[in-house]
Amino acid sequence: MRYSLPLGSRPFGPLCIMQQMEVVELEPRPTNMDNRLYGASELSDLGRRGLLSQQQTSQQQTQPTQNFNQPVGGTVAVFPDELDRILESMVIVVPCKDEQVEVVKGVIKGIPSLCAVILVSNCSHRDGENGWGAQARMLEEFCTWGREGCFVHQKYPGAAMAFAAAGVHEVVDRTTGTIRNGKGEGMYLGIAMARSYFPNRQYIGFIDADNRVPGSVTEYCKAYAGGFALVQRSSAKSGDELEDVMVRICWGSKPKHNSETGRIDFVKQGRSSRIVNTFLNKLFAVLGEDRDFITTGNAGEHAMTMDMALTMRMANGYAIEPYQYIEPLLRHSSSSTCDAVNGHKPKHIDSKKTLILQIKTANPHLHRETDDDHILKMWAAGLGAIYHYIRASKASGLDSTVIANLCDEMHEFAVQNGAINNTEELPRPRIYPSLDRADLDSFRDVLGEPCVGHDGPAGLGFYGPVDSAWPNGSDGLNSPTDQSASDHDSSYRRSSVSSEEEALSDISKSCGMRPLLA
Repeated sequence: MRYSLPLGSRPFGPLCIMQQMEVVELEPRPTNMDNRLYGASELSDLGRRGLLSQQQTSQQQTQPTQNFNQPVGGTVAVFPDELDRILESMVIVVPCKDEQVEVVKGVIKGIPSLCAVILVSNCSHRDGENGWGAQARMLEEFCTWGREGCFVHQKYPGAAMAFAAAGVHEVVDRTTGTIRNGKGEGMYLGIAMARSYFPNRQYIGFIDADNRVPGSVTEYCKAYAGGFALVQRSSAKSGDELEDVMVRICWGSKPKHNSETGRIDFVKQGRSSRIVNTFLNKLFAVLGEDRDFITTGNAGEHAMTMDMALTMRMANGYAIEPYQYIEPLLRHSSSSTCDAVNGHKPKHIDSKKTLILQIKTANPHLHRETDDDHILKMWAAGLGAIYHYIRASKASGLDSTVIANLCDEMHEFAVQNGAINNTEELPRPRIYPSLDRADLDSFRDVLGEPCVGHDGPAGLGFYGPVDSAWPNGSDGLNSPTDQSASDHDSSYRRSSVSSEEEALSDISKSCGMRPLLA
C-alpha cells in the first residue's frame, strides 16, 4: 500500500497524534525511488517529535510539527512481504449483534487469510437463519479452508465465569450472571480471548460486522499492517524506544441514499462522527487551526499493539472508541484523580508513549442505516467519555481552561439536541480495568483448551487449526451445561519466553529490523 505522508503531528505529554495519512495506492509497484526505508525517517521526524522530553515540548504544544523538507504530496510505500509479516501476527475481532449472517460472512471474507478471527456475538436470538447458532456455523464452515477462528457469544455463561475467575467482576451483570450488554464489553471479551488463545499474536484489530463491502475490510486490515510496519521501520532506523501504537481508520466515504434526489451521496463523515470529531478537535486544537485534524473519534475500525490493548482501561458501549483518545493521558497523568478511574489504577506507569496514526482509506464504508435515536445515543456516549474523564485531568499538554469551557459547550450541545435536560449530565461510561491486571491464565482455564469441532452453538467454538499449537487435545470440557469452574481443567501452559524470543529473532533477521514488540 502507498500512503501520503502526514504533514504534522501534535504532542500532548505521553500522547502523540499524527495528522491523517491517506491510502493513495492499494497495490503499489516498486520504483527506483522506492527504497524500503524511504519515508521512514520522515515518519520518524514527524511522529517522534511529539515524543521528546518535557523540556522540549513547550513550543510544540502551541503549533503542529512539520517537515518542510518533505514536499507536499510525498508518499511512502509498504509492500506485500512487509504487510504479511504483520498480518500473520494479527488477530481481528468482529463484534456483531443482529446482523444478517450473509453480511457477517462478507466481513469474514474480507479479512486476510493470515489473520486469526474472533467473532464475538451478542445476537439476541439463537435459532433461525440469522441467529447466533447460524453465525457460529458460518464461521465453522469458513474455517474448514484452513483459517484460524473462534466464536464466542457475549452471554455465554462460561465467559462470565472466566472473567470472574480472572478477577474482573465489573464486566459481569450481577442480575443475569452474564457479561453486560454493549459493544465495548464485546471488544473487551475479544481482547481477553485473543490474548488467551493466540498468545503469540502481537497485534489486535477490530472490524464492525455490519460492513457490506468485503473489499473495504481487506483494505482496513492492510492499512493496519502498513501503519505498524511504518512505525516498526522508523523505530529500527532511529533506535528510539518502542511505544504503544494505534492505527485508526477514517473511511474514504460513507454512502447515503438521498431520498430527495434519489441519488447516492458519498458523505465524508457519519452523523455521530461529525459531532464527536468536532469536540475532539476543539480539545486538541492548536492555535485554533486544523479543525479537521482528528478524523477518527468514532473509529470502529482500529487496531493496536497487543501490549497496548492489555494495558489500556476500556469504556463500555459506544464510548469505547472516543475514550481511547483520553485514556493514554489519564494513564500517565501525575494527578491522583486521574491515576484511578472508577477505582482502577494502572498496573504500572512506565515511560512508554502512545502514538496514534490516522489513515483514510480508498474504499467507502457501506452499512445498514440506523435511526436518529441510535445516533443520539452513540454521540452522547462518546461525548460523555470525554466530558467525565478529561475534565478532572491534569494531563500535560492540555489547558485546564480549554477543558472547562469545552465541557460546558458539550453539555449545552447535548441539552439543545435532546440528549439530556438542563439538570442532567452527559452519560458517564463505565470503565473496565486493564487486562494486564487480570489473571488471564485462570480466564483460559475456565473456558478450557481450544478444540476443533467444539459445540459452537453452545456459545463457544474453535475452528480450523487454532488448537494445533496446544500440547494436549480437548477432553470434551466446557459443555454448555457446565456451570462450575471446577469442572474445567486445562493442561495448557504458555509457550516459553525463550521460544517466543527465537521466533521474534527469526522475523527480525528476515526483514532486517527488530520486531515492533520485543
